[in-house]
This record gives sequence, structure tokens and C-alpha cells, in this order.
Amino acid sequence: MTTAAILAGCADGPGAAAGERVGPLTLEVGQNTNFPDVAQEVARQWGELGVEFEIETDTWGPYVPRIYSDNEFENVAHSPWGSSPDRIDPDFFLSTYRSDSVQNIPGYENEEYDELFREQRAAYDPEERTEIISEMQEILHEDLPEITYLWVQATLPVNSRLWDITPTEFVGARTTGSMTVLTAEPLEDERQLVVGGEQELDAPNPLAPDSNDVQYLFKLAYDTPMRVGLDGEVTEWAVEDVEEVDEETLDLTLREGMTFHDGEPVTAEDLAFTFNFLSEYNFPSFDAYTADIDGAETETDLTVRVELDGPNVAFVNSALTFINLLPEHIWADVPDQADEPVNWNADVDDLVGSGPLEITEWTGTELQYEAFDDHFEPVAYDEFIFVNRASMEAIRSDFEAENIHMTTSSPPISVTEDLAENDYIEMSNAPGVLQQKFSFDLSTPPFDDKAFRQALLLAVDTDRLSDIFWDGYTDIGDGTLLHPRSELTSDHLPQAEQDLEEARTVLEDAGYTLEDGVLYYPE
Repeated sequence: MTTAAILAGCADGPGAAAGERVGPLTLEVGQNTNFPDVAQEVARQWGELGVEFEIETDTWGPYVPRIYSDNEFENVAHSPWGSSPDRIDPDFFLSTYRSDSVQNIPGYENEEYDELFREQRAAYDPEERTEIISEMQEILHEDLPEITYLWVQATLPVNSRLWDITPTEFVGARTTGSMTVLTAEPLEDERQLVVGGEQELDAPNPLAPDSNDVQYLFKLAYDTPMRVGLDGEVTEWAVEDVEEVDEETLDLTLREGMTFHDGEPVTAEDLAFTFNFLSEYNFPSFDAYTADIDGAETETDLTVRVELDGPNVAFVNSALTFINLLPEHIWADVPDQADEPVNWNADVDDLVGSGPLEITEWTGTELQYEAFDDHFEPVAYDEFIFVNRASMEAIRSDFEAENIHMTTSSPPISVTEDLAENDYIEMSNAPGVLQQKFSFDLSTPPFDDKAFRQALLLAVDTDRLSDIFWDGYTDIGDGTLLHPRSELTSDHLPQAEQDLEEARTVLEDAGYTLEDGVLYYPE
């Protein structure tokens, strides 16, 4: 995708040669769980409008940075965001449409939206903020730089014979909630918790995870200032007090007596360094949380003052639950060891955090941890192991053999339901923020035409997709990137529902013609 972007709400037309056939177009998708099958079905549904979509697949490892960080794709990219506790506030998702966001996959630009985004961050009154976000949502529903048509409910299979595991049941978390792992209680004599997933383990860098699963795995070893509990409430974690000096200034006080895994004490200098380091260098996974940090400095041995460049009502609940606390004595030298810190390939000995679990081994297929007994919230077991398996069938087999006790992310619902037929495996489900979403390259026809994008949303059969791929365990969206169950979402927008007749009318009104089942650009 080119770096050029358009003001999506003001496109004059498709910009292609008049009367030409539309397509064939490409739909790119990463090879992860049922994503390619979902993309194939959506392409078939879109084909009802007279446009052929060719599916292009890529392995998940390289696909993620190419789409989410580099924004490189030709026409359409399947681009779901996964569940993560820091995303209980919609600020993260809303930020991805800012004109200057590195995670603005479609290249969307809208000055009115950008201004409203700044206003919602400064709106400390909940009712005022809800009204502003509703306006933003209506803009997104009209422009549709992406379409989000359904949200997959998170399902979690666990071995209930060997473990007492409490899922995090609130919108935004579940399997990626670190507290589910950290609060697990062994039953009988089990001392080793093993979690499986289809997740390649590439170069270890806690500031450059290549997926949401790897991000979650790092959160087990790295403390965050705040953390989201099992009930969805944000609580103090590495910091014991947060004082809002004013709307742009926070004083954070660390817990006393914390140490890193190598025995070095955790100090205010480490916390201040973390904020300054993350804001100085480019880390796409963190930029949405650190872009507003103006600087940080120590006030006392345990207190750090953080200055923001503007009000940000979501900073405590989002940024402080996401940012990894870094040891300055390791990370200060990283810029000299790589062209960019985001490209640093750490040795296992450098993966030093202060969290409840300490990383001891990292290979392409396995990640091993030991309990860090000096932590203020120690785990109740000795070891944690993540194993990468080549297929979901391999995960299912290991689960039934009790070699795996839980998964990092929700397996296909059919797998979870089959596993739950065993009397020692329990299944739970709750709303999640894993959504089915497609991003458009707004700089190329026909995706520079708002009418074409609106027709694609109308062509999606959300009920069929929900039934055949998730057995109904979904929440139907409205096309925008706000969860329908969120307290901040607008209740004025219709759910996504297939209406092919209306989709064809939208295209016809925009000047497109349909001849012998083939769509043509306006004359």
C-alpha cells in the first residue's frame, strides 16, 4: 500500500478508467486458525456484487508486521485485533484511525475525526465522553475505512482436573489476560502449567512482539504499572499509588522493595527511563500508548512524574496497564546493539523483568519460565511453559493427553466444544474484542470510493458467518471498531446485516453498472 492517504469522507469517485470492469481484486489473509476460511467465505459473499476477489495467504509471523506496522497490502487485508486487557477502553481502537497513527492500516485521514479524538481524551465527564465517541463512531460508520462486522466471543478450554483456573470474563480480555495464568492454582501435585498455541516464537524482544499472544506471554515476565484484574477492574500493580496532579501530569509511586530477576533493585530511575525510552524510539506495538508522553523524571527514590502533551482520560486504564517496566541497566545499551531498538534480538539472559515469572529458555517452539519467588504476588506453581504446535489438531491431541492444560487464545469453537466433552476439560465463554475486520487501501480504486465500501458491508452475511465458523458464539457489530456491548458504543447505528438489494442500489446510485453478473466502474 502506498503511504498516500485520502480524506475518506470526501472522495469524489472511484478514480479508475470509466466503464472498466471492477477487479479482480485481492484479499490478503494470514494463516491463523480459521481466518483463511473466513476470508474465502466473505470473498464469495462479496462476489454476489459482481466482483471477483482472489485470496492471497501468508504465514502469520511475517503477515502481522507487514499489515499492522508497515501497512503493506494491495486491496483488502483481513486485519483483526486480538483481545487484551488494556483494550477494555475503546481509546486504543479509536486511536488507530488518527491520521498520524502508525497503526492506521487503511491510511485514513479525517480532520474532524482527529479533533474529536483529542476531545474525547480530554473529556473526564463520562457522559460528555460518550457523546463525543458516538460522533466519532457515526463518522466511521459513514466513511467505513474498515468494516468490522462481528466480534468473536472468547472461549477457553481448561484442564479442570489438574488446575483451578479463573477466566477473565469482561469485554476485552480472557485468554490473553495475564491474570488468568498468574492466579492459576494447581490441584493434586501438579507444579508445571503448560499452555499451547499456534504461535511461532521469533526473535525475542519484549517491545516488538509479533502477535498479541507473544505480547501476553511477555506480560508474565514484565510488570506493568497497573494491571487489569480478573473482574475487569484496573488496580495498582508495580505502582502502589497514582496521583493526578492535573489533566496532563501524573505522579506514580512504585512499590517498595521490588527487584528485577537478576537481583538489581527496581527504582524510580527505571520507571522514568521506561517512559522516556518508549517515547523516544519507535515501537509500533506501544506507540498508541506512548505517543502522548512528553517526558518523565524522578521526584523521589520511588516516585516518578509523567508529563503528557495533552489530557488523556484513558492513560491510566490503557497505557499504564500495557507498558512493560524496563531495567535501565540493560535497555540503556540497546541502541548501540541494533540499528533500531525495535529490531534488537535479545539473548535469554537479557530478558530480565520483574514479573511473577522469569524467562529461562526461548526456542522456536518453546518458552520456559520459572516462578520468581521474590515477587509481591508470587504464583502458586514452580514452572510455566508455552509450547508452539504446528496445528490445532496437535493442540487438541496434547490437550486430551493432558500434556497441555490451557490455550493462549481461543481455539475454533468446534475444537473447544469437542474438548469439553471430556469430563476433565471445562469450557467457558465471554465477550471478547477479537473481531472480524477488513482494512481497505483507501488510496486505490475502487476502495477510494465510499459507496463501494458501504456496499461491501451490506453484502456481508453476518448470521451465516457466525453460524458456520463460530457456532453462534459472536456479537454482531455495526461496521465500526467499537464493541456492541461497550458502555461507550452508540446505540443509534444498525447492526451489520446482509441486504444485497440495498448494496446493489448503493452501487447503482454511485454510477456502477452490473452486466451479466460483472460490476463495471461508472462511465
